[in-house]
Amino acid sequence: MHAARTFKRRWVGGGAVAVLITAGLVVLTVPVPGLEGYLDGLAIERVRKQVACPGVLPRPPAVTVDGPLARQLVRGTLSDVRISVPDLTLNGVPHAAFEGTLRGVTQPAANQTHARSMTATITVGFANLPAPAGTTYRRTADGGLTVSVAVPAKDAANVKAKLYLKMQVQGQTVRSVPQQLRIFGRTVPAEQVAELTGGVRTQKLPALPPGVTYTSVTPQRDGLHVALSGVATTALSTLPTEVGGRTVSYTVENGLLGIKTSAVGLPLTIFTAPRLGGGKLTLTPQTVRILGADRKTSDPLARLVLSQIDAKDLTRTLPALPSGVRYRSATVDAGGIKVALGGVTVRSFSTLPQPAGRPTTFGAENGLLTATASGGSGEATPIVLHARPKIRDTVLDIAPDQIEMFGARFPAANVLAEVKAQQTTFKLQELSTGLVYRGVEVLDQGLRIRLEGRDVTMVRGSLTGITC
Repeated sequence: MHAARTFKRRWVGGGAVAVLITAGLVVLTVPVPGLEGYLDGLAIERVRKQVACPGVLPRPPAVTVDGPLARQLVRGTLSDVRISVPDLTLNGVPHAAFEGTLRGVTQPAANQTHARSMTATITVGFANLPAPAGTTYRRTADGGLTVSVAVPAKDAANVKAKLYLKMQVQGQTVRSVPQQLRIFGRTVPAEQVAELTGGVRTQKLPALPPGVTYTSVTPQRDGLHVALSGVATTALSTLPTEVGGRTVSYTVENGLLGIKTSAVGLPLTIFTAPRLGGGKLTLTPQTVRILGADRKTSDPLARLVLSQIDAKDLTRTLPALPSGVRYRSATVDAGGIKVALGGVTVRSFSTLPQPAGRPTTFGAENGLLTATASGGSGEATPIVLHARPKIRDTVLDIAPDQIEMFGARFPAANVLAEVKAQQTTFKLQELSTGLVYRGVEVLDQGLRIRLEGRDVTMVRGSLTGITC
């Protein structure tokens, strides 16, 4: 009778007690038609009331109690109870599903349930996890989790990237071709992150005279070393036809430029050699051909002819050259007066154009031009977080170990040092005494969280997060 009184207090009331008292112990050995069904429904209803408070669930939980109920009810202990709640809200996450098995279940008080042991799972769909719009979750083949999300431009304002470019000369244009990008502690090939590095940059160099070309552009620590060389030619046909009021023409003999004219009715030719000095080209007389003979400049007749020539008419100022480039030699042939020049001039990195809206610092490493800039592209950046979800106490942690951006993976710690972190931890429901979270599994459509415990005491409604 003590067992009957225990049963009365814990799992049934009123009429059910009267039935059992009348039936006595007969029900333990002799099946009574309809009684098991009646007791099953009674026990299920009582369990349902303990699982959730009124109005919390959109529909009642499914409850199954295994074994002959009469014997269990007399003892006041349900041996095996399975509970299924397919749609509930836990910690603000809707449409979660609960599946649990409780063993050795008793009701020590009207608003409490005790289980000798308990195992359960909570399944949460990816679609119902709190996340920015557009976030997608996916299970990987090895059971990991990827989270695809777009990082707002403002959250990537501290990203620092260094682009390495190879500089090539093409005519009077320099081409800067991306080679690799250093970002988040990793160096990746430019073609792998083309959307970030952009294409080839081109810049016009100052125009050069015909015959002179740029040969190379080499970035070094002090700037861009621009090499050029060639021969600038002044064709004979372009030389002045009047000098000092006299009509002149030109001829070339033995590497000397002959200036043909006349004086006192006599034809003559002054043969000159081009000389360089002080940024000027001077035609220096070597001989004078007059009266059928080539006379040295020391000859009296030659001296008389040359005294009629103004020295400035034989000199012209050459175009100024950039620092590091000089005129090397001057010669003459049938093609004209030829001035060879060459050298290397250094252009400051400050002469390079700045990308709009992104202050950039230029430098050089290993013969490559470097362009270092901070801040994102000004647009939202898609990233993929690669994680192994875990549970720490009552927190679900999906913090990534790698982050994929621009088609490459980077250590998450490096990325998160420069990019504002997205939410990667979620507070889970506090559990009843004796119950703990044991792990999390990634499913195709969501996460399955495992719970287990021994000697578990639950307040009415605690499984669904709202007690009463």
